[in-house]
Amino acid sequence: MKKFENIRTNYNLNQLRKGNLVYSPIKQFESWFDEVTNKVNKVIDSNAMTLSTYDKQKSIQNRVVLLKEIKKDGFVFYTNYNSLKAKQIELNSAVALCFFWPAFQRQVRVNGRAVRLSQKLSNDYFQKRPRKSQIATWASEQSDIIVNRRVLELRFNSLQRRFKNKKIPTPNHWGGFKVIPDSMEFWQGRKNRLHDRFLYKRENGKWLLNRLSP
Repeated sequence: MKKFENIRTNYNLNQLRKGNLVYSPIKQFESWFDEVTNKVNKVIDSNAMTLSTYDKQKSIQNRVVLLKEIKKDGFVFYTNYNSLKAKQIELNSAVALCFFWPAFQRQVRVNGRAVRLSQKLSNDYFQKRPRKSQIATWASEQSDIIVNRRVLELRFNSLQRRFKNKKIPTPNHWGGFKVIPDSMEFWQGRKNRLHDRFLYKRENGKWLLNRLSP
């Protein structure tokens, strides 16, 4: 049996103080995100985030999705509306997001509710996607069982022929969600596991900010 008890990092890159944080957690997120996407220190897949959803039948499910837009009131991602994640959201809109940037020893946790984007916004984004990504969206019946990969590849090739020299429409079963936060935690790794943690929580339309014990 393998043990991992000696794998650890003593975080020491930075510190976080209440005075460093701005009033809006989304503005604070944008500030951190600008740092991790900076050309000098750019983090690969910096927009990757773990999305957690829940329903009574399937219980808690986690997966990594990509953040595609930061709006003034939330975080946007896109998916197949027939996927497990979307079906769980339709049953229970309460979701959680988690960003982890090891190179910066930082983590951001978001709890809130997910709402569908308008069809227009989803269409606008779909038309900006690479053409083969658009075709893949049509080809994949996300989360369904398939016999083998060849079935998927044959479907993809068939759709390439079908849409040859044509504009590819947005599938009715595909679009965006916006996660509107009720709370956001900013975590900065510190020495000796005495991490800096600050929690923004929405109460009566205002954001309250408190330090949490590590």
